[in-house]
Amino acid sequence: MCTAMMEGPRGLRENEISSVRRLTDICFWHGLVDKYPQLFNEDNLENLRVIVKDGEVISHVGMTYQWASIFGCRLKVACIGAVCTHPKYRMRGLATKLFNDACLKAYRDGIDFMMVSGSRGLYLRAGCRRIVGCYYKAVINGSIASRLKCDYVTVRNADVEDLPLISALYRREHVRFQRKLEDYQRAFKTRLVMDRNSDFLIIERGGSPKAYVILSKSKDRQRTVTEYAGERISIIEGLAEIVRLHSLEEIVIYIPKHDFILRDIIRSRRVSFVPNGSTGTVKIINFIQLMERMLPYFEELVGSRTVERLSFHEEEGKCIISFNGEKISLGTYPEATQVLFGSEDAPTKWREHKGEGVEIIRKILPIPLPWYGINYV
Repeated sequence: MCTAMMEGPRGLRENEISSVRRLTDICFWHGLVDKYPQLFNEDNLENLRVIVKDGEVISHVGMTYQWASIFGCRLKVACIGAVCTHPKYRMRGLATKLFNDACLKAYRDGIDFMMVSGSRGLYLRAGCRRIVGCYYKAVINGSIASRLKCDYVTVRNADVEDLPLISALYRREHVRFQRKLEDYQRAFKTRLVMDRNSDFLIIERGGSPKAYVILSKSKDRQRTVTEYAGERISIIEGLAEIVRLHSLEEIVIYIPKHDFILRDIIRSRRVSFVPNGSTGTVKIINFIQLMERMLPYFEELVGSRTVERLSFHEEEGKCIISFNGEKISLGTYPEATQVLFGSEDAPTKWREHKGEGVEIIRKILPIPLPWYGINYV
């Protein structure tokens, strides 16, 4: 291989869209570029990091930027997907080179953390970590649906005129991505959400829209909720209605730990749920910036005077939280990722510190993660 003939890492050029299409058709499935317009569009070319040889894209790491609101705090998130290398050029470190380039670009562009739609060794070696146990998995089957029947709840297919309604319902969520209306329009056009063909459904109570769900078509008689928003009781009763109307075996829904309202409703309806990990992996890009942007949320948890005594910095590659001068190390960036976002297998050495600082950290962490939904790439 003559490396002098290679270009990159760099952003994709407009005249190379057909080339990256050929690559993803080979590495994934035919038509992926058309199914993910939120990733593959002219406004996002610089975030499509590529290596090119003899005019052809041979390796690609796709990235989107998105603001997220976490209990009112605005964080900037990079979502990574469509990572691939042509079979002829694999095992040469090209994807690793591109992924590292994407992380550097994300840092320069003010990203706080990165969500990656995969858990392969490439990502783990680069410091990404699975956030295990931050969701609960609940299953609504026929027997459960029969006892959740509500004559006032109806479900209908959404149409394009419902997209402003869907956007309005999603904007009420406490932990969410901040989306443009075009994001919904693109997802509705392709009907592909989190790699699955999906239906957009409006749930109404007494004729008034209360919630929506995006429901995948994973198996003949099984469905999975790939996104939801709105009134929680209507969501559960709406899903039960869908099970009955379509004679499904079950509908699976993943509930973030911070959504205690939905969790309590499910528990009160005698629906069981079990802990479940996140989709893909997460990587902190800028620890100090992330924590400082979360300060308003921390003030709500422990008070402004307490937060004034908190500071965040790095020492020798370790992420440090200081409280009243007491330094508490959360470990390396990969270890801190698990601590910050609440993985069950996160390192626990930081808890050995004696002092008030550890208790403060317990109260402000973990930070909730937004659910992918239509932002999945």
